[in-house]
Amino acid sequence: MPITVCNRVAPLPPGDDVKATQKYATCPLLSNPPENTTILMLDNTRLFGRTGNNLIEFFHSLQYGRGKGIVVGMMQEDWPTRMITEMWMAVHHNKMVAWKQMMEQTFCVRVFETADELNQFKEVVRLRTSELFYYQYEVSHDEYIEFQCHNIRALWRSYNNGSGFDVQHAPVRDMCSAVDAIFGGMSDPPIYSVIHSRSLEDEGIRLMKRVCGMLGCDPIAALEMPPEYVKAILKPLDLLKHPILFMTDNQRPQVFEWLLADPDIGPNIIRLIPPEASWKGSDITLALLSNTFIGNPASTFSGFIVNSRVALGYDRNYVYRTKDENGAWVDVCDDRCSFGYFLGQHKI
Repeated sequence: MPITVCNRVAPLPPGDDVKATQKYATCPLLSNPPENTTILMLDNTRLFGRTGNNLIEFFHSLQYGRGKGIVVGMMQEDWPTRMITEMWMAVHHNKMVAWKQMMEQTFCVRVFETADELNQFKEVVRLRTSELFYYQYEVSHDEYIEFQCHNIRALWRSYNNGSGFDVQHAPVRDMCSAVDAIFGGMSDPPIYSVIHSRSLEDEGIRLMKRVCGMLGCDPIAALEMPPEYVKAILKPLDLLKHPILFMTDNQRPQVFEWLLADPDIGPNIIRLIPPEASWKGSDITLALLSNTFIGNPASTFSGFIVNSRVALGYDRNYVYRTKDENGAWVDVCDDRCSFGYFLGQHKI
């Protein structure tokens, strides 16, 4: 069944999704008796970074569990479930048992209501979230991407639409709020681009130099988003006559002002996301559904957007770029780079 987000059918070839579902959705470890089952418990209170990092930590826990033959576990209201239900997989009609079953079967995990439930298992292990973030998977990069895409698609099948509650019983927001606020009255799917500008809390230059030192991308362009850089991407695609939506952490307003002042972009083309409709979930969705996404190589938030776009079949992602010997902007690697290459991983 095709994945539809905000009334737009994802362009993923159906066979790709079916193949991955058959391979990864059977959850054989959940059938083992508790006395033969080891649990990787995600009950850390100290998280490593923000949303983009935390998503990587959760997905890496699933990768770790699959590789080690152990089951990932979490309390019903711990950080993974809070993070997920804020944007996806809301609880409906207060049916916590049904939600718990959906969560367990979707990701092949165990969700616990009380700590006493852990006593029945063979062993309970814990890892720091930083260890999960930097976890070096033991499969090929292609298989890693396949498994990550399978889990990402599972989220987007159940994105929140403003109906239901998160695990802390707060009403959820609508992931489509930004798309609807900007393009809600259009009968045909809109054509637009999204730029994700992040300064990365003053560590941006250091992080960019580290990432681009490994991958060969320009360490400044995606941080400052100069008009020349943006136009080199959008002009060949004939997208300079269509809206450009600007996602920002608001720490470097001059980046938007440079683009606003450019005669080829200007106020008729580039715009900020309406603040009343902008939050991290709606921003992710807006970027997911765009015709072209321009992101920051050092931002795991950009990375998750690219990974979601790859998982759902969207191309035209521009993150890892540099100038060639002729001064033309070129990609230094494809979308595969957003799946773990920049993390500086280590074995645990």
